[in-house]
Amino acid sequence: MTRSTPVDTLQGMDHLILAFSRATPYLELAFHDGTTPLDHLRSRVEALLADIHRPEEPAVTLVIPRDFDPPRVVPGQNVLILEDDNGAAAFRRVHEEIPPDREHVIWLDGDAPFVSLPLARFLRQLHRRSWCDYTFGDGFPGGYAVQILRRETLPVLATLADSRDLPWTRTVVFDALSVDINAFDVETEAAAEDYSLLRAELTVDSRANYLLCRRLAERGLVTTDVGGKSEATADPDPFTERYPDDRDPLLRTLLEEPLLRRTVPRYVQLQVTDRLSQVPVYSPFESGGTEIAPELLESIVREVHTETPEAILAVGYRGEPGLYRAFPAAVEVFRRYPEHPVYLETSGVGWTRENLETLERWRSPGAVIVELDAVREETYRKLRGTGMEEALAFVERMRRAHPGRVYVQAVRMNDNEWELQEFYKHWQSVDGVQPLIQKYNSFAGRLPDRRVADLTPLKRVPCRHLERDLVVLVDGTVPRCFQDLQSQTVRGILPEDSLEAIWKKGEDDFDAHVREEYPALCRSCDEYYTINA
Repeated sequence: MTRSTPVDTLQGMDHLILAFSRATPYLELAFHDGTTPLDHLRSRVEALLADIHRPEEPAVTLVIPRDFDPPRVVPGQNVLILEDDNGAAAFRRVHEEIPPDREHVIWLDGDAPFVSLPLARFLRQLHRRSWCDYTFGDGFPGGYAVQILRRETLPVLATLADSRDLPWTRTVVFDALSVDINAFDVETEAAAEDYSLLRAELTVDSRANYLLCRRLAERGLVTTDVGGKSEATADPDPFTERYPDDRDPLLRTLLEEPLLRRTVPRYVQLQVTDRLSQVPVYSPFESGGTEIAPELLESIVREVHTETPEAILAVGYRGEPGLYRAFPAAVEVFRRYPEHPVYLETSGVGWTRENLETLERWRSPGAVIVELDAVREETYRKLRGTGMEEALAFVERMRRAHPGRVYVQAVRMNDNEWELQEFYKHWQSVDGVQPLIQKYNSFAGRLPDRRVADLTPLKRVPCRHLERDLVVLVDGTVPRCFQDLQSQTVRGILPEDSLEAIWKKGEDDFDAHVREEYPALCRSCDEYYTINA
């Protein structure tokens, strides 16, 4: 028997924020039954408003980017249009715009049609009865749990966001809070299973995520808590009981049916050249002399865009982009498809003057990842050969041209383990640069085992790369995965074969992983649990 909550402790004085991190064309794209994600979102917002009991006053504010027409969620909604993507400015405007008598803010993702009402009620009880600054659900899929905060924390979050120049993103509330988390009273409810490891987003910000939501809707898993309480989540007391997420059919399906989560590729590795300026000791590749024609690159990107319009394009697989003679033309191709973040992976060595200046002028790379592996020259030389001075000069130019989007990477292995703490501390102190530590890859046993520690899970999971990634070689060939160096299994050739057909061919291999059946290449591989994006 659960303890009842006094009604007057939960009524009134709340305000709903529907935050849109970017424009999405999928919010009003119908599911199989004719309902849209917006319909599902509207039902949940109306139910939350009924809980708040303030029908006589506007209690919903939509926060949207400039290039997005505001959807009509409920009558009397307020709309706050952001002038730019500055997180600090957004927090200040939200604080100014909502009525001053609203003590608490319930923060929802505006593109999350299946936000859980029972969990929202559970967190609201926890937040109000604890009288804390911030309450959230930890380990749930994106878009499933609301965030709740005291209104007066918003100016503080603005100051913290300002100190790190945080952009307006889906995670901006927690990102700002994390700058000085000990300054806040925080309450959390942790999921019984860590669903966040699945990287399953219950949002419609991309076609990949929309298709997942559509599949869940087709299975009838998204209506159990609309406008009321489901049997699985009936009024638990947050001070004496856990939230029973293990009895939510939607969450259990996400966990137990991995094939449902494999929608379209989310991360596409593009080989634009097989020329290399360095061959590190941990690389199985040799430098060649082939590169992709700009016309073929554009055809491939166009085909990718048709099937998965928001996929990340990673440039630098098995080749140095700085040596790609048509790099300026490639940048023009990427500029024509701005929906795709482009991650550039490079040694920072061997860049021609024209390519370097083109990269500096390019205003939209999602990330520039510079492979360094060391902070000391003798270690660098041992691992990568000559070129450290040139690589550091490249980092300096990039951090000035693209501050906040430059990453320096070290592969963690026996050869540099003793130096990685120094590497991390050094680059963490450099403005505009973020350090990354990369797991060592033996390429399914082709290279000696240089791992410092065995990080493989106790229970093997289906390969994240077969679930989410695609590799396209310099001639358009699509092999099984980035570990299939000899292209023993070819899915197809782009653009002769459609990406849809190529992706479909990989379904059986992923399903075999679900059944715990692994071919020889996969049995020797320990990259299956790593995730690119």
